[in-house]
Amino acid sequence: MPEFIHIEVTGIDKLVAGLHKFPQQIHKNMGAAGAEASKRVILSTQGLQKYPPPTAANQPPTPYYIRGRGTQYASRNTGTSERLGTQFYTEAEGMNTTIGNRASYADYVVGEGQAHFMAPKGWRKLFEVAEEKKTQIAKVYQAWIDKTIRELGLG
Repeated sequence: MPEFIHIEVTGIDKLVAGLHKFPQQIHKNMGAAGAEASKRVILSTQGLQKYPPPTAANQPPTPYYIRGRGTQYASRNTGTSERLGTQFYTEAEGMNTTIGNRASYADYVVGEGQAHFMAPKGWRKLFEVAEEKKTQIAKVYQAWIDKTIRELGLG
C-alpha cells in the first residue's frame, strides 16, 4: 500500500478558490512543483538515483556486481542490471505526485522492502528520504504556489 507525505504550505486556499477559474494552469504548476521536488530535492540524494560509493561487492574476486551490467563470474557476466538509477519516474496527477522506479528489484534496494544489507552499503529508502526532506519539499511547493498566485492575479 502506498504511503503519502502531507506537506503544508500557505496560499493553497487562494489556489483552491481559483481552481474553478484556472484549473489547467494550477494543475500544471502543481505538477511542475512535484517534478521539481522529486528531481532536485529527493532523487538527487546519494543512495537513490545517485548511487552510493562502490563497495567490495562491486570488485573482484568473482562473483561481484558490475553496476549497469550485472553479476560478473569468472567466465561471463549475467547482463541482468536494469540500471536502477535510470528507472526512476515522476508522475503528476492533479495535486498528487508519485515517484517510483521501474526496476524489478527496486523495492529491495530503495523501497520499503529494502534488503537488510542495502542500507549499510549506502542505499536509502525513497520514502524515508522524502520524509526527511519535507521542509525542502515544502519550500519548492511554496515557491510554485506563490508564482501561480502572482501569475493568475489571485493575491
